[in-house]
Amino acid sequence: MKYYICLTLTLLLSLSVSAQRNSSGRATKTQKVKEPIEDPRITQMLNSVQQVVFIDSMVVDADNYMSYIPLSPYSGKLTQQAGQGGTFTNEMGDRRLSTVIKDSITTIANSDFIANRWTQPQPIIGIGDNAAANPFLMPDGITLYYAQKGEKSIGGYDIYLTRYNSERGSFLKPENLGMPFASEANDLFYAIDEFNQLGYFVTDRRQPEGKVCIYVFIPKETRRTYQPEAYSNEQLRRLAAISSIADTWTSDAVQRQEAMARLENARTRGGLGQSVERSVQQSDLDMLKHQADVLEKALTLTRNSYAVASDSERQKMRDEILRNEQQLELLQLEIRNKEKQIPYNSNN
Repeated sequence: MKYYICLTLTLLLSLSVSAQRNSSGRATKTQKVKEPIEDPRITQMLNSVQQVVFIDSMVVDADNYMSYIPLSPYSGKLTQQAGQGGTFTNEMGDRRLSTVIKDSITTIANSDFIANRWTQPQPIIGIGDNAAANPFLMPDGITLYYAQKGEKSIGGYDIYLTRYNSERGSFLKPENLGMPFASEANDLFYAIDEFNQLGYFVTDRRQPEGKVCIYVFIPKETRRTYQPEAYSNEQLRRLAAISSIADTWTSDAVQRQEAMARLENARTRGGLGQSVERSVQQSDLDMLKHQADVLEKALTLTRNSYAVASDSERQKMRDEILRNEQQLELLQLEIRNKEKQIPYNSNN
């Protein structure tokens, strides 16, 4: 009888020790390992992934990827120094946005070309100091795309959009473009070439160190998103990650073919995106017309701001309006002279 009592006590003691060990945090065979909790911002972005048709991609060195982007001169000029980030100069050559690193802080600074020299770069108000880099300003002079990492980014750098408010004299609160232009990797650059109707996006996702991938896409005037109910979670994640550019292709094969033709033409012609038959004179005329169009838009914005400006601000605006009006008049005169020089061509 004593033997059975001892045996029972031994078994109970063994079970008690085993239970204590399990309660100390060691997982048993029946316990499940907890899955890592996903950043809620990623889950939210997956519900609004943009519909973007990517037509091409190319892996290049991270230190000089901008040299592989055949941006039209009508959309500006890109330059890049190894380890220093990208610099954008507008199509008129009188404004430059640069990536500046000072005291371990990366930000974007603005310079103007005045009296045959560039002014000292000044940080852009409204961008902030959270590692902003690689700017691209649209020809309207208002819409700015750039890369930034910080509290609102879901990984390293994400792509942001902001617009200039002429009344405040600063850029508005930046907006994260979301997926597929945001990821847990570094999404470094975004540009839209309106002249060639092509977009460029640079990221280091799924790339070895020192390499990035340049994606070429067809830009759209309005933002459209994939409807979550029409796609599985796996499909949305593939589209958000740009796992395969073929996943983004629609049934409109002609649209892709035309875009590929524009891309090949841009690469061949150094970003001009024009047919070989088109004359240099016609190219110059298009450039002049584009500059006149941009200047007219700038004049309209300044005139609208003039109505609500203070007396001191109006004085500055009067000088700016007068200067731009004179420049526009000269451009229009040069356009008329160019048109007279170019022979009539029914294909133009």
